[in-house]
Amino acid sequence: MEVVPVSVGEASRAWDEQHLDLDAAAAQIADADPSGFTGNVRGSATRFLTQWERHAESLGTVSEQRADGLRTTVSDYVTSDEATRGDLVRLASYLHEVR
Repeated sequence: MEVVPVSVGEASRAWDEQHLDLDAAAAQIADADPSGFTGNVRGSATRFLTQWERHAESLGTVSEQRADGLRTTVSDYVTSDEATRGDLVRLASYLHEVR
């Protein structure tokens, strides 16, 4: 299996964008005014808006968690590469004969 680290970073940014979009949607839903409905449906409209706001917020939270997980993966790549670089630098000292 091959993973391109930059792709993981780009995916984390895309999940961040989804999080922001869903937060904005949740705020717009929260700002919706069900008072324009008749009394017969106002309660249902309010419940509908409340459920959709919660749903959008929940999806936004999941999106942010996925972005965070991908950023952790990128951090692991960077840490691993730094450790490997250090080993290679130490290994370079053995390239020349010491007398």
